[in-house]
Amino acid sequence: MTKSDKIRYFGSQNYEKLQKICVKKKQPFVDTLFPPTNQSLFLEQGRSSDIVWKRPAELHPDPHLFVEGASPNDVTQGILGNCWFVSACSALTHNLKLLAQVIPNADDQEWSPKHAYAGIFRFRFWRFGKWVEVVIDDLLPTRDGKLLFARSKTPNEFWSALLEKAFAKLYGCYENLVGGHLSDALQDVSGGVAETLHVRKFLKDDPTDHDLKLFNDLKTAFDKGALIVAAIAARTKEEIEESLDCGLVKGHAYAVSAVCTIDVSNPTQRSLTSYLLGSKQKQNLIRLQNPWGEKEWNGAWSDDSSEWQNVSDSQLSAMGVERGNSDNNDGDFWMPWESFVQYFTDISLCQLFNTSVFSFTKSYDEQIVFSEWTTNGKKSGAPDDRAGGCLNFQATFCNNPQYIFDIPSPNCSVMFALTQNDPSEGLKKREPFVTIGMHVMKVENNRQYRVHQAMHPIATSDYASGRSVYLHLQSLPRGRYLLVPTTFAPKEQALFMLRIYSDEHIHFSPLTKHAPKLGLFGCKSAHSVTRLTIHGVNFNSQSTGTHHVYAILKDSNKSFRTKSLSGVKSIEWEEEFLFHKSKDRQQYKLEIWEDRKMARDHLMAQSVIIALIDNENRDTTLELTDPRGTIIGSVSITVSAFDDPMYL
Repeated sequence: MTKSDKIRYFGSQNYEKLQKICVKKKQPFVDTLFPPTNQSLFLEQGRSSDIVWKRPAELHPDPHLFVEGASPNDVTQGILGNCWFVSACSALTHNLKLLAQVIPNADDQEWSPKHAYAGIFRFRFWRFGKWVEVVIDDLLPTRDGKLLFARSKTPNEFWSALLEKAFAKLYGCYENLVGGHLSDALQDVSGGVAETLHVRKFLKDDPTDHDLKLFNDLKTAFDKGALIVAAIAARTKEEIEESLDCGLVKGHAYAVSAVCTIDVSNPTQRSLTSYLLGSKQKQNLIRLQNPWGEKEWNGAWSDDSSEWQNVSDSQLSAMGVERGNSDNNDGDFWMPWESFVQYFTDISLCQLFNTSVFSFTKSYDEQIVFSEWTTNGKKSGAPDDRAGGCLNFQATFCNNPQYIFDIPSPNCSVMFALTQNDPSEGLKKREPFVTIGMHVMKVENNRQYRVHQAMHPIATSDYASGRSVYLHLQSLPRGRYLLVPTTFAPKEQALFMLRIYSDEHIHFSPLTKHAPKLGLFGCKSAHSVTRLTIHGVNFNSQSTGTHHVYAILKDSNKSFRTKSLSGVKSIEWEEEFLFHKSKDRQQYKLEIWEDRKMARDHLMAQSVIIALIDNENRDTTLELTDPRGTIIGSVSITVSAFDDPMYL
C-alpha cells in the first residue's frame, strides 16, 4: 500500500543513453518507435499527406523550449481535435511544480551553447501509479513551413508542440488524440485525483446554496494547485464546435485559469452611508482560456466591457487586467460565475492531496491498493469469481473485490479514487475501457469476512467508461463500512488501482475469506452464521434522569461494544454484530453499562440471547434485569440465523 516513485521507461528507451549516442555520433535523434512518417499520424495504413516533418531549428533561427516561462498562451490548439489535452496543458501552466514533473530538467533540454544539441527530448506522464518517461525526437508535423498541431503564440517556443508529440506517442498516433476524456488528460499530466462534476446535477437540489458551495469548492481547489477544465457538452455530433451567440463553443473544453471574488463598489459612486458602514458589493468571477487562442465570451465582464469600470486599479493589476486595453481576442477571458453555471455543463477537477507528514498545511493520509476484476477462470458467481458486476446484478455483485474500513470519528472525510489500467498504452488500436464504479455499504461492527448479500447502502459513485471514478464521503457515523469496486457488467476483467485519502488514518484492508475456521488449530468449519441487531433499550417508567449508556455483547470467546449514547427513557443504537458458529444452539450475553466518564463504569442490567439456527429473521424483546434481579426495562433485538456460513 505504499506509493512507488520509480520511473518507468516507455518502450525501454533511456534518454541519457540515447542522448550520449547522438552527441557522440553528431547525429540528431530519429525515433524508430515513433518515426516521422504517416505511421505516427494516422490510424489507417497507406494514407498519403502533404505533411512535412521539421525540427524547430528549421522553423525558427532561435528555437527554445520555453520563452519567459510558461503561460496559458503557450498552448494553442492546431487542426487536431484534441482540446481535451490542450486545455489540460494550459491548466498545467498554473502549477509550475507539476510542470517541472512533466518536463524534467527543462534547463538541460533547452537549446543552449552549454550543452550539445541532440534532437532528443523527454517528458513524463502519470500512468497507473507511476510516472512514465516518454522519449521523442523533435521532428514535428508541418505544412507550408508552419506547425499543424499544438503550438505557442510565441513563434520560437516549442515545449507545447513537443509535449503533444510525446502524448501522441503514448496514445499510439496523433489521430488517437482526437476526442478524449478531460479527466484522463488532467490525470496524465498531474497524477492527481480526477473528478468530473456535472453542473446541472450539482445544482438541482438547491441552486442558490449549491451555486455558492460549488464556487467556494472550486476556488479552494484552485488555490491549492488543482488543475481545472470546464466544458459545454454537445448533445449531437452536429453541435460539436458550434459557436453560441455569447461567444462560447459547444463540445469544447476551456482551461480554468483563475477563480476569485472582487469588490465592485466604485468609490466615486458609493453613497456616504455605504462608505461609512464599509459595505461592499462582491462579484464572483472565473477566468477561462480557449485553447484555440480566440473566440471568447462576449457577455458581462468580457474584454473591455463596462463592468470593469467599477474595479479599482489595484484589483485590476492583481488580476492582470489592463484598463481599456483588454480587447485582444487571445482566447483568455473573464466571465461572471452566474453565467458560467448557466452555460457550462461539466467541470473536470484534478486535485493534488498533500500527503506529507512534515507539512504545515492540511495533510491527508494516503493508502494505495492494486488489484483486479477477474473470473479466475471460474463460472460467474462461483466462490472464487471476482468479477461480479454492479448492484444491478444482485446474484453476482458480492463476488467483486471487497475492502473494509472503519470510520473513527464523525468528522472524518474519506475520498476514493478508482483507476483502471489502460491496456492500449502505445498502441494504435484503442481498446475501450470497461465501465467502472464504486459502492459503499454499512456492515456489522465486527465484520471480518466477505459479505455475501448487499446490505445498508451508503453511497454509490457515478459509473463511467473513462479511466477513473471518484467518491467523496463526508460526516459518516462511526462504524465499519465496506467498499466494493465494480465493473458495470459481470465477467468484465481489468486491473485497477484504488487510492484512499482521509483526514485521519483509517484501517483499510481487503476481505478475502468467506468464513472462519473454528476450534483448536482451526480444525472445524463454521456451518452457521448469525447476525444480532441491537435496536435499543427502553427503561421502566420509574427510571429518572438522563442515562449515558453503552451495550456489551458477549459470546464464549469475544465481547463487542456499542457506542455510548444518552437518553432519558430510551436509547437507540441500531448496531449489528456477526458470529460464525459450529453449533445449532447459540447463547449470547448482553450487558447494559452506564458510562460514568470520570468514574468507574457501572453495570446497569443484563439479559441472555438464545439464537436458534432457523433460517429466519426474528424480532424479539427481552427483559433487562439489574444485578439484584429487578427488571428495569427491555431491549429490542433482531436475530438472523442461517445454516449457510456464506449466506450473510
